[in-house]
Amino acid sequence: MEFLLLFTAFIIPFAWTPGPINVTLAAVGTASGFSKALPLILGINVAFLLQAIAMGLGLGKLFALYPLLYEIIRYTGALYLLYLAYKMLTLRIGSREIQLHFWNGMLLSLLNPKVYMTHIVMYAQFTLEGQTLSGVLLLSLLATGFFFIGNSGWCLFGATLRRFMENEVFFRLYKYFFALLLMGVAGYLVWS
Repeated sequence: MEFLLLFTAFIIPFAWTPGPINVTLAAVGTASGFSKALPLILGINVAFLLQAIAMGLGLGKLFALYPLLYEIIRYTGALYLLYLAYKMLTLRIGSREIQLHFWNGMLLSLLNPKVYMTHIVMYAQFTLEGQTLSGVLLLSLLATGFFFIGNSGWCLFGATLRRFMENEVFFRLYKYFFALLLMGVAGYLVWS
């Protein structure tokens, strides 16, 4: 029970705060609604789970041996966020849905340095649990569960704004706001 409380206190700030994935999900939720964003959410979380397991089994050591690998992920992730911002800015009045699917979700997670940092810190904090395969699987599944809840919450938040999409002024504000957020997160990835 103590482990679960500690883990919950640890993982919620990582899973439920704004970042590349949650900002994207809020934007997609607003534009497309929650049900159409579910494949994207599933792709994100399948990749997150696979990343968590891989990091627990030693992938994190590659980042220590080859820091350039992390830098490549960081800059490629920033470029992908800029691409998503571009898609946001080019939304047209008649086509207000953002078409992102399962594979886009996987790519978004795989190119997100925050995900890798979450796993590195998670295994550093919970070293005892991360020493066995069953412990790695437990940590990975728990973290993925919390991230799924956080991702869904951000998407649902965006979906609550969807009813305002009929208003042209709101639509333009929404478009520029989320594009700027995505560009800001991309900039943060590059200059942090």
